[in-house]
Amino acid sequence: MKNNISVIVIGALIIGLLFGYIVYPFINSSEKQTTQTQDSNTAIQADWTKFENKQYGISFEYPKSWSVEESTQVFENGDLVAVQLIGETQQNNTEFYDGGRFIVMTPVPTDLELDSWVNSKYTANDQISDVTINGVVFKKVYTCGLGCHTYFHTVVNGQAYGINTFAEGSQKAELQAEIDQILQTFLLSQ
Repeated sequence: MKNNISVIVIGALIIGLLFGYIVYPFINSSEKQTTQTQDSNTAIQADWTKFENKQYGISFEYPKSWSVEESTQVFENGDLVAVQLIGETQQNNTEFYDGGRFIVMTPVPTDLELDSWVNSKYTANDQISDVTINGVVFKKVYTCGLGCHTYFHTVVNGQAYGINTFAEGSQKAELQAEIDQILQTFLLSQ
């Protein structure tokens, strides 16, 4: 009797292991999560529109719910374009404190290399790091003055390019995620 029970238990274990080995790939949650993430990114991108400036060779995509703002003056030499989403508590005729912005500066000619150009604009108190966006090396600068902002700068073919990003308010995390996605679509034709 003991031998029969042992055989049944061992048989059940072997069948269970084989079943798990065969079924596991179909129910693996990490594979499902990867597929869902890719599908949701595709869906998000389908609801986006494209900005393109052929004169400066700049393009990027942004959510259709964001508006184009032509009156910003963040960069000293001018803003090429700003896209933004205004938050619920933002008041007219005040500093921008609730919402998200993605601002591209009008490129400027320079004889400086990227490190020298960035060092001429920022101080040792600012946090500067290297990032690569679609194969182009940028300096990421986090600086605080009247609010904290993140800038991205690069120098390509004697032109300095810049991006300013800002997210604040009750939707800060969501807006920052959208800004990160906008950055992933930013292209410079070289």
